[in-house]
Amino acid sequence: MTPTAPTKARSTRELLLQDLARGTSDLPALAQGAAEALRLAQNPAVDFAAVAAVAEADPPLAARLLSVANSAVYGGRTPLSSVKRALDRLGLQTTRDVLYQAAYASMLVKVPRYRALVEASFHHGVRTAKLSRVLAKERGLDEDVAFLSGLLHDVGRPRCWKLVATRAAAEKDDPDALAAVDELHGRAGGELAAAWRLPPEVIDVCHAHHQPEGRAFPLLIGAADALAHHLETRGSSDEARAALTAAGLAADRLEWLVSKIQLTSP
Repeated sequence: MTPTAPTKARSTRELLLQDLARGTSDLPALAQGAAEALRLAQNPAVDFAAVAAVAEADPPLAARLLSVANSAVYGGRTPLSSVKRALDRLGLQTTRDVLYQAAYASMLVKVPRYRALVEASFHHGVRTAKLSRVLAKERGLDEDVAFLSGLLHDVGRPRCWKLVATRAAAEKDDPDALAAVDELHGRAGGELAAAWRLPPEVIDVCHAHHQPEGRAFPLLIGAADALAHHLETRGSSDEARAALTAAGLAADRLEWLVSKIQLTSP
């Protein structure tokens, strides 16, 4: 009998491609609290009473709102324990931004093996969102769409890490895993954003922020992404300036733009 040839182990990239080809069957539905937070946040005249009602039924959201309102950034020398008073202190825009962040945090998959990478994606998204709002004002684009797009631009990364973790390959350190996630997170994120019925601009940014092809929001969020990497010491100032130029912004305003960003909560 001729011995059977050993099966060649498939790379993480091949496994990810196979899983993504199945569509979005791996995605959980948006939790009720996240869906409601997104709905409220997309209303420019957000109803504080409605937010307070949702927060009362969602302790993590209430805790997030109170934490931000009590921070030094918002003059929290007098601690608040009332969500309604916290909302009054934060104002409309900050309340909406916190709602978006709380919704995103609740979407994140729990992958213990890759917890640090998933959390890093979230914090990078928050920083990119803040930068996106500033850049959108400079370019005359919708600041709220920019904020949400920047916040969620890398949402495909947690999905990819979840898929990697479900595979046997995750039992060993695969040197190709990070490169595979870098390559495929745009596709994974675009599918996820579409499945959650997020605005079309957000879907486009999730899918194409690394290949913007002249489109305004992917270019803008690509610039904010490069700026965030620069601030996180993971990218050079030259890369950030090139991304700003590609987005139609003045590269010599890099330092001014950075100075406009508060890197504290929310």
